[in-house]
Parts: sequence; C-alpha cells; structure tokens
Amino acid sequence: MNSLFQNKNLHALVLSKNLVQYALQMRVLFFSWLAYEITQKDLWVGIVLGVGSTPILLSSLLGAYLSERYNIKKIMFYSYIIILLMFGLLFIIDSENIYNLLILSFLFGIIMGVPSPPFWTIVINTFGKNNLSWINSYFYSFQFFGEMIIPLVFAFLIANFSSNYFISFACFIIIIAIFLINYFPEDKQLKNQKDKTIYDSFSKILKQNPVIFWMSIIVSIQSIFGVTIFIVLPQYANNFGVGSTGFGIFFAANGAGIFLGTIFSFYTGVFRSKILVLILSTIGWDIGQIIFAFSENYYLSIVVLFLMGFSGAYWVVAANLIFQNETTDKDRNKIMALFQFVSQLFFIGWLVGGVISDITNSQVALVISGLSSYPIFIIAIISSKKLRIV
Repeated sequence: MNSLFQNKNLHALVLSKNLVQYALQMRVLFFSWLAYEITQKDLWVGIVLGVGSTPILLSSLLGAYLSERYNIKKIMFYSYIIILLMFGLLFIIDSENIYNLLILSFLFGIIMGVPSPPFWTIVINTFGKNNLSWINSYFYSFQFFGEMIIPLVFAFLIANFSSNYFISFACFIIIIAIFLINYFPEDKQLKNQKDKTIYDSFSKILKQNPVIFWMSIIVSIQSIFGVTIFIVLPQYANNFGVGSTGFGIFFAANGAGIFLGTIFSFYTGVFRSKILVLILSTIGWDIGQIIFAFSENYYLSIVVLFLMGFSGAYWVVAANLIFQNETTDKDRNKIMALFQFVSQLFFIGWLVGGVISDITNSQVALVISGLSSYPIFIIAIISSKKLRIV
C-alpha cells in the first residue's frame, strides 16, 4: 500500500479524472437550479437532466469500444478537450432558455460517458486486482470530497457573482486535468485489429457471468428509481425558504456524508460479503429518503442527507468492486463499460422521479423511490448462488 501511495501515476489518474468530475458536477447543479428557477416544476428538472441519459449510455459503450482499439491516454485527452469546449459554449449561449438547457444537456451526454471505461481499464491493468478496494476508496474519497465542496463553491459563486465566474472555474480545473494526462501510466493493453478480435462480446459476458448479469439489473433499477431525492431538492429548498444557498448546502451535506463514508471505507475496507454491504447501504439510503420526504425541519433534513451520503459511499465502493473483481483480460473494458452504463442510468432516474413527483407529489415520489429496490434484490439473491457469495 505504501508503494501505491507514492505512485505518481496513480495520483495523476485519480486527480485528473476527479477534476473533470468536479466540473461535470457543477454543470448538473447549474442546470438543475436553472431549470427549476425558469419553470418552477420538478418535471422540468428531470427532463433537462434526464435528456442526456441516452447519449451517456451509448458513449460509455463507445468508451469500451475505443479503449480496445486505441491508446487510452489519447482517448481521455480528446474526451477532456471536448468537455472543455462544451463548457465554453455556456459563455455564448443563453442558458436561461429552457430549450437551450435541453440541447446542452444532450450534447454533454454525448461525451460524458466515454472516459470512464478507459480509466478503470488502465487502473486495473496497471495496478492489478489485489489493491482494488484501497484504490476504490482512494479514488472515491477524492470524488466525494468534491460532492461536499463543489455545491458550496457553486452556491457561493452563483449567489455573489455571475454564472461566468462559475463557468470559468470549471474550465480552469478541466485544463489542469488535461495537463495531468502527461503523468498517466503507459497503455500496454493489446488492441483489437481489423482481422482479429481478442475480447469477449457483451452478450457473452452477460450470458456466462451471472454476477455481472444480476448486478447490471440491480444497479439499473436503483439508478432509475432510487435517486428521486436529487430531483426534489430544489423544491424543498424553496419550501424551506433557503434559496440557492440552502440548495447548495443540501448537496454539500450529502457530499460530506459520502466523503466521510469513503474515508471510513478506506480504513475498514469492504467486508467479505460485498453483496451484504450493498444491501445494507441501500437500506440506509432508502430510510433516509422516506424521512426526508416528511421532514418539516431544515436542519433535520441536512442531517438526513448527510447520513444518506454515508450509506451511499459504501454502496458505490462495494458495487464498483463487485464489477471489478469479475473482470479478466478478455472482458475488462466491457465489464467496466457495463458498470458505467447501468450506474449512469440515474439520468433516466431523474426524469422518472420528476414525472412521478409531477403526477403525485414529492412525498409520494420519495416513498416510491425508497421502496423500489427490494423486489429485484430478492429475485436476484434467490436466483444466483454466485451472487450470494460475492
């Protein structure tokens, strides 16, 4: 572990990927707040954020395809450059037009999914599986530090300055991420050629690996039906009369819980039964959603979001680790693309949550979200012995 901690390649990979993730998180906050301010409807928050779901899903598969054929460092370089240019569009486009937000969300979705499969492929290829639990916790501690801090940065910049300051900050950290690619390890993976394919297909992986099959379904259901909380936060901030600052604090509290949970997972590790960790962390998250739904106290809501984040940290680390441990040299790119694919379905989840909240109300939507995971958990655990022992 000490040698890993001193490895500049690992630090460059983790910091670069997370800096881009910070910028993309700011984009989500900006778009969700604007969508609610313009329309005053949860449905439009879900539509604006959810409209990017389809291209993200396809681009994650594209990331796997490209990384089996081309140099991973170049893939990530060009992906980050395109994301930087996308942020540049925010300087010249009227972002207070709801239809412009829809178009921009779609365009962001086209590129956002590409870097993740190559990233995890080069991490596993370079550092192996033995230290993955530690590497996951290390990576997600950076990511969730951003989940805690970035909402506060967003709230400060939006409340005190123009949106151009926020966009400039996002561009600045992406430029740093691009520079750090110079310190990435070399991509030594064998590549597919025109006359030779050396990697397994998606269909073969799903047919022959029951753990990946059932985990793909579980994470898909949770991503679609379990994230309604993020759609209704602007409404609850409005109801409590705390405005954009309170909205940012809501996200920051959740991010702080995730960050602290990741730090704990760094020291505790993910216990032997990873599926049990996944189930327990899901229960913690869902109880929090239901309490938040009926909370009439702003400070109680902040505490609940913090505790939900703590549970969510263990869920992310455990879910990623289950997928990673199932990889081999012949399917690594595609299995990590599958994880990216199913975990990114939360964009559709935002749309689904917005529709349910609009048809019923935010409380009913959160209760439905909190109860949605358990039928598929029961079916999967009964059906797959291998899943029960991961």
